[in-house]
Amino acid sequence: MKIKNLALLLAGTLYFNVFSSSQIMAASKNNRILVAVIPFTYKAENPKYAGIEEGLAQAVSSELVKKKVFRIIERERVDTLLKEIKYQQMGIVNPETALQLGKHLGAQAYLLGSVVSVSVRDEWRSVKFAEKTVRFVEVEAEVKIVDIQTGEVLGSGRAIGKSKTAEKHAFGGKIGDLATIQSMTQKAVQNLSEKLSKDLVKTYKSE
Repeated sequence: MKIKNLALLLAGTLYFNVFSSSQIMAASKNNRILVAVIPFTYKAENPKYAGIEEGLAQAVSSELVKKKVFRIIERERVDTLLKEIKYQQMGIVNPETALQLGKHLGAQAYLLGSVVSVSVRDEWRSVKFAEKTVRFVEVEAEVKIVDIQTGEVLGSGRAIGKSKTAEKHAFGGKIGDLATIQSMTQKAVQNLSEKLSKDLVKTYKSE
């Protein structure tokens, strides 16, 4: 009888622990604010690279999902709403339109971002009877999460994403190939998204 009672006690304890853990996880998820990622804007001087802000917005969203600090509204829902309100005719999203978009999506906060500069440069160097070409790509952007009810900035960040490639020329031959600007820009954007998401989480937690 004692063994049977002990088994029942252990089973009950295990059930309680599992149930409590699931409750804690659910509560933790519900406590995370729901954020709508609004289309990022392109403010860099060179219009040649306009469009990378779309990839950046998506990359930042993905990074934030991994960190499990915020709940992010699915991109499909945002895209559907943008089509309904004919976003293309609205032009650049400003804080007022971002607020309205966030409310329509049922979000508690919205994430705004913009690409502020893009730099691409090649440098030629002489290295031991050879010539070396180094290509640098840098993309700078800023982001912020704003509370829909109060307008308070809950988190922000500004960073530069970088990528580099090189090739050497010697004795009529070539070692390595310069990566394309497009592929380097994508790499810089990914690097940038990681930095921006860290900034957002860090500043949000420090509030």
